Amino acid sequence: MPARKKDDSVFKMLQAEQERCVRVVEKIRGEIEKLPKGSLGQRKVKSADKEYIYPCLRYRKGSSVLFEHLSAEKAEELKPLLEKRKKLASDLKVNKRRIVTLNSILQKG
Repeated sequence: MPARKKDDSVFKMLQAEQERCVRVVEKIRGEIEKLPKGSLGQRKVKSADKEYIYPCLRYRKGSSVLFEHLSAEKAEELKPLLEKRKKLASDLKVNKRRIVTLNSILQKG
């Protein structure tokens, strides 16, 4: 039987996909940096036998958790931005995993 010539078309396709994923990761990171970080929550404060509930933004700075008090309008503005950041972070994780898998396949080939 004659020896088969190695077909590099599959590896070229995988390499192109890996390069595309790297570009996507860079783009997602840039988008995430533009968005606010943290999550919305509510704080309760008791004062003079009354309990006040107001929205706040929770986020980490180093090892500490900070709370930023917000107006109701500001909280409504931030809500879709924080949801978008969460979705982008999920997409980033998926693409990073895909890059690791593609790198593993390409190194074996």
